[in-house]
Amino acid sequence: MQSSWQWLVPPAVGDGAGGLIPRKQLLLFASAPYSGETSLAQQEQDSVRPPEPEVSPVWPSHPDANQMARLDGVPVTYLLQRSRRRSIGFAVRAEGLVVTAPQWVGMREIEQALQSKAGWLTRKLGEAGQRQLSRQAARIDWAHGGRLDFLGQAMTLELSGNEEGMLGARHARREQSADGSQSLCLPLGKQAPAVQVRAAVQAWMLREARNHFTARLQHHAPLMGVQWRALRLTSARTRWGSANTDGVIRLNWRLMHHGTDVIDYVVVHELAHLRHMDHSPRFWAVVADVLPHWKQLRQVLKDKPLPAWE
Repeated sequence: MQSSWQWLVPPAVGDGAGGLIPRKQLLLFASAPYSGETSLAQQEQDSVRPPEPEVSPVWPSHPDANQMARLDGVPVTYLLQRSRRRSIGFAVRAEGLVVTAPQWVGMREIEQALQSKAGWLTRKLGEAGQRQLSRQAARIDWAHGGRLDFLGQAMTLELSGNEEGMLGARHARREQSADGSQSLCLPLGKQAPAVQVRAAVQAWMLREARNHFTARLQHHAPLMGVQWRALRLTSARTRWGSANTDGVIRLNWRLMHHGTDVIDYVVVHELAHLRHMDHSPRFWAVVADVLPHWKQLRQVLKDKPLPAWE
């Protein structure tokens, strides 16, 4: 159906080169933005091109979800837990959204609370989704030629045993080339199963972690005027380290994926707890005396996803 204003447009006008622009093309030209050398034919083609499909945000869906809500128009599944707490609480974890509410609060109140926090929740879910994608991209191929980070640099796995099982060496060893590239040679045949390769790499990483962490603790403790008594290695999923008043330091061996400066931050952080068992300004002052740029190093821990050992 013709619009009421189209009769105002003349049937043809000069094109500046002795020709005429037909009315149909003139309308297209008038409605399309000028884009330099784009031809009228291309503009006509663009005008009938279907719109780009909207890309749904990558949000984690909780595997134990029992409820669903629409946040900013996108369906979100979440785990609803009942507790004795007095208010509704939200937690965005790696596996998805968890909502905790008192027994007496109805679903209408929970829905209202979700919508009131929709902006914050969608932002946090988006960040969690991106971290999940990054972790998947960083997944290690437990085979000959697989790669993983060691002390902040890529390291290639080399299975040095032959197919008959005759091994060139009894223990794993790291080799570094003149160009700085590094590889981990494992005494396994190239067809070794992934679970065996992973176990061999983990055993090697644990030994390297203990040696490296011990050296850094011995370096920083005297400078900070503290004494540590024992080192324990952990494999916690969300905690990099801890310290107690007995001088026991616990450090996550997976820190060995990070660079040495980031490892030093965690070491200094835990040693500082031997001075102040809190995160008060006095505590951070101790950290800053050793590592003035500690905030940047802490941000690396938050931003850089580590591969899942699976």
